[in-house]
Amino acid sequence: MNGIDCATRLNLTNVQSLKISGVLAVGRYLGYKQGWTKSLSPDEVQLIFVAGLDIFLIWESNPINRSYFTYDQGAADAKQAVIEAEFLSAPKGAAIYFAVDYDAQAGDMSSIQDYFNGVKDGLGGQFLTGVYGSYAVMNGILADKYFQTYAWSNGQKAPNHIYQYNNNIYLAGVFVDQDYVNEDAGLWKRSDNMGLDIAVLLYTKEDFWAGNDVAVKNGNCALFVRPDDHSVPKTAMSAATLIVVGGPTTGHPNEVLLSGNDKYDTAAAVKKYLG
Repeated sequence: MNGIDCATRLNLTNVQSLKISGVLAVGRYLGYKQGWTKSLSPDEVQLIFVAGLDIFLIWESNPINRSYFTYDQGAADAKQAVIEAEFLSAPKGAAIYFAVDYDAQAGDMSSIQDYFNGVKDGLGGQFLTGVYGSYAVMNGILADKYFQTYAWSNGQKAPNHIYQYNNNIYLAGVFVDQDYVNEDAGLWKRSDNMGLDIAVLLYTKEDFWAGNDVAVKNGNCALFVRPDDHSVPKTAMSAATLIVVGGPTTGHPNEVLLSGNDKYDTAAAVKKYLG
């Protein structure tokens, strides 16, 4: 499938335009909790999935020379990557691709392999170990999944799960790298995060019957009542569309709001929605 990776946070217009252009998978960087501006945000995850795209996860701090690559650095990077992935609710068993972002030579491979041994131990089997780099890296490093760049590869192509064939292309309003992505690339799939197409959220139990009618209209979809702590259930927020009955906006990227100043306004909004 066609894919891209980029260091820019995507908005709804970006992801919709990517989908229209034929892109089906998006590579984005972990690091939101650390404050990295290039990193994937929780809201962005939802936008990507609402657009019907899959995600592949990348970790990259500063892997641009041999001195970076040690066992301890790999273990530390992996442990932080797990924290970041869990914060975003990424499914266990997805791949995280750790970058070797320079023209690594044969003499560097033992250090790089030490790093990836640390990565594997740091991931602790929770996520698959992915490696990003050149043809030489693909052949020299043991990992679960391989993400090859054409850069530094001199036209050679190793067996891989993702192949980056173009860099710094302006597409859908952002600069991206273009990739071919295989189905077995350890993707975070939309279905992993968004088991519901439509969910209905009630802000008070008084709106139950109105909300039930809305759920029935949508094929008896899932119905949630807001907890007393005013939070929104994660499963409801992960639905492709969230219909909110009787309450304020949740910030869901594809929300239908049926509410008003009081329960009578809410009933009127629901009646209009039901037709």
